[in-house]
Amino acid sequence: MLMKRVLTVVLAGLTVASMAAGAPQAQRASQKEPPRDGQRGGSPVNRFKWWQDPRVVGDLRLAPEQSARIDEIWETWFKQNKLVADDLMRREEQISNLIFGNDVTEAEVLKQAEQAETLRATLNKSRTLMLYRVRRVLSVDQRNKLADIQKAQDRERRGGRPPDKGPGER
Repeated sequence: MLMKRVLTVVLAGLTVASMAAGAPQAQRASQKEPPRDGQRGGSPVNRFKWWQDPRVVGDLRLAPEQSARIDEIWETWFKQNKLVADDLMRREEQISNLIFGNDVTEAEVLKQAEQAETLRATLNKSRTLMLYRVRRVLSVDQRNKLADIQKAQDRERRGGRPPDKGPGER
């Protein structure tokens, strides 16, 4: 049961990241809604649409046409990939159920895993292309400033701690 919950949480996180992020790591952290009434944080619904955040728009000097174009790119991508993401969620749930089943073969689990990974690869490739399209809307200066915003927000989110090291890094 614990493994099923862990898989569900991991899957939900990956799917949300794949479907909603709509921006590379340099952009994801910049997607928070500005704090209101002295509060920290922002709406989880709007945090991914950094191009609609008034603070980021101002910092980047993002033109309304740029925001509209980025929104169009993101919305198109999201609509085109929602069914794929939903299918991936279903398949991950099926894999979880298979793993906990007593009458399942390794071949059945492998088949479902391959199908899920194919869907995940499809989402990742389409997301990469979407990010490329968004990046082309921004000037070089805007891309650099967005990266700076992301770094500052990463530091703030970590409370000044250094970034986590990846596997194999010490």
